[in-house]
Amino acid sequence: MVEERETLLRKLARDEPIESYALLLPRYEHTARRLGELNQDPRLSRESVGSRQWTRWLGGGITPQPYACLILEEIFGQPVDRLMAPVGTQEEEAVSPLSVVQHPHITEEDLLMTAHDAASHAGDAASMALTPETIAILRTQLRGLARSYHQKPAAEIFIKARSIRDTIERRMALTHRPNQSSDLFLLAGQACALLASAAFDLGSQDAAETLTMAALAYVRPIDHAPLIAWCGGNLALLAYWDGRPAEALEHVKSAQRLATSGTAKLRLHSIAARTYAHLGDPDRVRYELEAAQEVDQGIRDDHHDDMGGEFGFSPERAAMSAGSSWLLIQDGANAVQASSRALELVQARAEEQRSVKVEMEATADLALAQLLSADLASAIGTLGPVFELAPEQRVDGLLSRLKGVRSQLTVPALHRHREAVELGHYIEGFGRDSARSTLPGAPRCQIGG
Repeated sequence: MVEERETLLRKLARDEPIESYALLLPRYEHTARRLGELNQDPRLSRESVGSRQWTRWLGGGITPQPYACLILEEIFGQPVDRLMAPVGTQEEEAVSPLSVVQHPHITEEDLLMTAHDAASHAGDAASMALTPETIAILRTQLRGLARSYHQKPAAEIFIKARSIRDTIERRMALTHRPNQSSDLFLLAGQACALLASAAFDLGSQDAAETLTMAALAYVRPIDHAPLIAWCGGNLALLAYWDGRPAEALEHVKSAQRLATSGTAKLRLHSIAARTYAHLGDPDRVRYELEAAQEVDQGIRDDHHDDMGGEFGFSPERAAMSAGSSWLLIQDGANAVQASSRALELVQARAEEQRSVKVEMEATADLALAQLLSADLASAIGTLGPVFELAPEQRVDGLLSRLKGVRSQLTVPALHRHREAVELGHYIEGFGRDSARSTLPGAPRCQIGG
């Protein structure tokens, strides 16, 4: 008589207690139905187990089929390889390939059953796939969220993008088709990229950087150049906002080597201009901005253009970024021209197509450019629409620009004016209620001080 092995599965099942098949079956099928509904997978919902198979699992040393793995891990909260191992053994203690040959109790029935299980598992694993509609729905949801980014609060975008990313992660375990896995890796990367944008707008540069790196981790294995280039640009943006312009330059140069579409090149030239502006190099700023105007917008890619939205780079966004670059090198005249152009472009769009973020950030840049010429009255008038924004629309990029405005109000040519003092105080109060401060437990942003 072969002595039964005390596997972790048997121990946990006995502790539940669901070691007997009669007690296990209802729990197993209930878990299968719940996971199937959660993943919208009817086949998973119908998953069951026979008494003989359950007995063999309790003995360990085998690998259940993929659906069974999901269900067992959900019930017992442990990876299947641990569940099937003897209690107290270490994962690194591998079984010798010769141990089956040397086992004194092996029988013909054992050999045939193992062969049958292997063939069955191989067939099931090869056939595991998602329906095309499942992936299409996820892509449509993500595209819709990216394209509505400018219309929704950053916190709402973050919550919805996180939900989509979680769904994608669950789907990954339900297919063994290489093309579907690649599609899911790309969608997961794009979801993380969208989360990174929202995290930045909500004031967490650390979270934004980590999420951008997560997006890269998803798409590097599938060599998706457009998203890798987008992430490189985003890392550059985050680096120069964090006072690391030299690092930002390395990121943007690497990304430019991968960019092929007009939109990708336009975005990266704009980010490069801002990077060189932070480094105090006006000649390179001018070069990058001129190169941005010469890109061929007829060349598209499936990330910046087909997904689009927050991943795109509209003409008004490019003009706004140019205005920011001119401001960094104290070129007020070109900053006024570029920021005014950004406002003209965004205000020419239909109401539902306008990006409030771009419009308000360009407005703040224009006000700062006017202050560089000591035109306080124009700056006060320009900032009027900004102060009408609801707290959830006061994103971090806007507040950072207003810090620049607040600082400029203290220069000798302006700080003695009562209007300048009042505007400075108003900006400080405005920044206390922001998109960041609407998050539970988040500190309020401080402007000035």
